[in-house]
Amino acid sequence: MSDPTPSQSDQRVLKIIVISDYICAFCYIGNKVLYDAIEACRDLPIRFDVEFRPFALLCATSLNADKKPSRNEYLFKKFGKPQAEAKLKVVYEMAQKAGLEIAEDGVICRPNLAHRLAVKAYQVGGQDMQRDFNDVIFHAAFAEGRDINDSDFLIEAAVQIGLMNREKASEFLRSTECQDCVDKMIDAAKANQVKGVPFIIIDGKWALNGVQSKECYIQIFRKLALLPEPLTIQRSCNDSRAQSNSPSPPEQ
Repeated sequence: MSDPTPSQSDQRVLKIIVISDYICAFCYIGNKVLYDAIEACRDLPIRFDVEFRPFALLCATSLNADKKPSRNEYLFKKFGKPQAEAKLKVVYEMAQKAGLEIAEDGVICRPNLAHRLAVKAYQVGGQDMQRDFNDVIFHAAFAEGRDINDSDFLIEAAVQIGLMNREKASEFLRSTECQDCVDKMIDAAKANQVKGVPFIIIDGKWALNGVQSKECYIQIFRKLALLPEPLTIQRSCNDSRAQSNSPSPPEQ
């Protein structure tokens, strides 16, 4: 019996841009749901190119550089304990439903170094290497509650995914390489009125804000698989200017 899966030569490429921040629990959950939906659509005549782009939920003056608060401490101070506990309960329930681990607490930081490495991973190894990096960072942040802007941890992460050796990773983190690209992507997202993450742009036609259901993604992917011509999107940090005022997804 022949393999029913279409050959790659017969498949169009579906570009997905995910704007996210590594300290966002909903980005952690949304990442898992998105890839679950992609796996459920392997029978479609399309290939997926998923690119994660940075966003800064915390401004440069939000945290004391010498003291990084725990996640619970930060949320209690920002929202008050009752509201923060209610928000955390929702996060725990959503993570459990997605099949993800989540620690009782964690570290709040501005993960700029991680964003730079994520951009580098996509430049060097495309979506596969960037996905591997994202998995390591998200797991460390939420399942282990680690400081994901710690240089020693990030050096090990870069080595683990095959991005670079320890010496090169240390040199990279001490430099400003990819910082300009990170800054431009963040500025472009804000210029397009992206105020919350995850923010997902699919094929330049659909803009989704927040954690979506697996079924929502599948519905959109199946709809787009029927279109005769793909939308051409350049593969560079400049295409982060994609408009965010796209049509809403189809009703469930």
